[in-house]
Amino acid sequence: MPHMLISGGSRGIGRACAEIFASNGYKVSYLYHTNTDFETDSIYPYKCDVSDPEQVKDAIEAACMSFGNIDVLISNAGVSLTSLSQDTDHTDYREVMDVNFGGFYNLSHCVIPKMVEAKKGVILAVSSMWGQTGASCEALYSASKGAVDAYVKSLAKELGPSGIRVNAVSPGTIETDMMSSYSEEDKAAIAGDTPLGRLGTPDEVAEVMYFLSSDKASYITGQIIGVNGGFLI
Repeated sequence: MPHMLISGGSRGIGRACAEIFASNGYKVSYLYHTNTDFETDSIYPYKCDVSDPEQVKDAIEAACMSFGNIDVLISNAGVSLTSLSQDTDHTDYREVMDVNFGGFYNLSHCVIPKMVEAKKGVILAVSSMWGQTGASCEALYSASKGAVDAYVKSLAKELGPSGIRVNAVSPGTIETDMMSSYSEEDKAAIAGDTPLGRLGTPDEVAEVMYFLSSDKASYITGQIIGVNGGFLI
C-alpha cells in the first residue's frame, strides 16, 4: 500500500488531501503542530514543528517505521502574516520563512535519499499565488512562497534523472482558517475580483494534488499549477 506524508494535515487543504489520498488506497501520515482530532485506520497523526529539522527527522522515521518509505510527500504547513513590511521584525521573518520555506526544505531533505535510492517518488508543495505575483501587506508571506516555487523548480531539475517529480500547487483565495480574519464583506470583495466569482474550496486544491501525484501526471514536473479561479492570469 503506498504511503503519503503531508504536513499541516489536520485541517483545511491538508485534511482534504489526507482524505482523498486515503480514499484512493494510500496510508496517510500527517504532521500537526498544535491541535488534532483527526485519525482513522488509514490516516495517522504525528506531532511535529516543521521548522525544527530534528522533529521532522524523528516524525518521518516514526511514520516510515509504521507505513514504509514515503511515496508521496506534500509540504503543506504554513503560516500567514498580514502587516506593513516596515512593521515586521526579525522574529516575524524567521517564523514565516522557517515554517513556509524551511518546513519544505526540512521535509524534502529527509525523504529525498530514499526516493533517489528507489528511483521514484513525488514531492509536492502547497505554494500561493502571492509567491508568483507578490501581495501588498503580505511581503514576508509572498517571499516565503516565492522561495518555495524556486526550490520546486530546482529540485525538479536535480531529481528528474532519478525518476522523482516535483511540483507545486499555487492556490488563490481558499475558504480555510487562514481566511478567518477576513470579514464577510472582505471575502465578497475578493470573490468579486475573481473571474469565477467565488472563493475556492480545500477539496478543489486536493483534487489537483492527487492528480499531480498520479501516473496521469507522469510527464509533469517543475510546474507551479495555479488553482485560483482566474484571479491570477
